Amino acid sequence: MAKREKTWSLKEIDTARGDTKGTAFRAFKQLKDSFDEGRDFYYLSSDQDAREIEQLRRSGRIYETTVNAILLTEAGYSSVLDYLDG
Repeated sequence: MAKREKTWSLKEIDTARGDTKGTAFRAFKQLKDSFDEGRDFYYLSSDQDAREIEQLRRSGRIYETTVNAILLTEAGYSSVLDYLDG
């Protein structure tokens, strides 16, 4: 993952918008077919990215129950917001 790139977690989007848990995830699922991994989002697997997922959990960026994490890039974040505001 591009460590220097600003990313947003689904929890951060839900929290910032005052939405209920899962709102950003449902929007992501609707848009996923039009997204490119590495350009619009990063998928963190519990098998391969356990350390990074745990850091995200400890810092409060993801939900406690998150197993595999999705981090949106600027492009993905903008698309999710547009969808939610649409």
